Amino acid sequence: MKKLTILLLSIVTASTLCAQSLQFYTGKRDFLPIEILMEDGSTKKGVAQDFTLPDVATFQFIGGNSEKSAHLNRKEVKFKSSKEDKDIQLIPVSDIKSLIYTNEDTHEVFQLDKRIVKEINNDLEMESEGRVLMLPLMEKGPINLYGYRSMMCKAEDYGNNFSAGFNGNEDNCQLTYVMIYLSKPDETVAVAPVDFSTLSPLALFNMKTLYKKFYKAYEIVGADCPEFLKKVDEARKNDYFSNKTFRENKKESDAERKALIKGKKGAEASRINMHYKTELYTKMYRKLIDDYKQTCQ
Repeated sequence: MKKLTILLLSIVTASTLCAQSLQFYTGKRDFLPIEILMEDGSTKKGVAQDFTLPDVATFQFIGGNSEKSAHLNRKEVKFKSSKEDKDIQLIPVSDIKSLIYTNEDTHEVFQLDKRIVKEINNDLEMESEGRVLMLPLMEKGPINLYGYRSMMCKAEDYGNNFSAGFNGNEDNCQLTYVMIYLSKPDETVAVAPVDFSTLSPLALFNMKTLYKKFYKAYEIVGADCPEFLKKVDEARKNDYFSNKTFRENKKESDAERKALIKGKKGAEASRINMHYKTELYTKMYRKLIDDYKQTCQ
């Protein structure tokens, strides 16, 4: 069996085999600086609680409802005008458009956008209902790329090392998969081609069926541009979404990764590996986004 299929199969079975030896961190119980863009066009600035920074490295969980574990399906936001304020406001997500907040340590700015997430079913149709989530924005463009990294961390190290548990960059954490969503900047719907956390081992034996869902997702998101649809059809005919493409991307990045990691050990080496693994898992999805930029702008 091809390496990628084996890797993804291990993700699904790990929750059964390793559940008792793992634990996952899903929320930092602190008030963080935030700017809330409201649906009515107004803005609130202050601090909000129960957030991990959406740097695509903050959610550590496996199995079950991953979006719920990552607090993406929150119904309200705990907000204060300042950390010293005694009064906590509960702002309904229904009133919120976006959350923009800052990592106090690195001063990096991150964003969550509200979207109605709809999946592609086995008949290659987009489901009608969907679910409301606050999605971490990975890359902004004519087609926004949303998503997060799912991490699996060793419980014995996690309990004594907060930074490892929070950042997921230490050598006691492994990247299991990157969840991807696609959406236009001005739309309310995001398309989730495949929810890896819900896949059965049997589904992973037929990766070609799963890859078909990605072509359909891009056709839905880029339906306004006929020239782009030709690009999607061309990618489909050439089997762009495939284990072969994944292996080729890995081969290209390995030389640079190995050069940077040479002579480094432990957490420093793990951070480099984690960066390149994340890039590897997301690079495949950026190609058609770049095609849309070049064809439709």
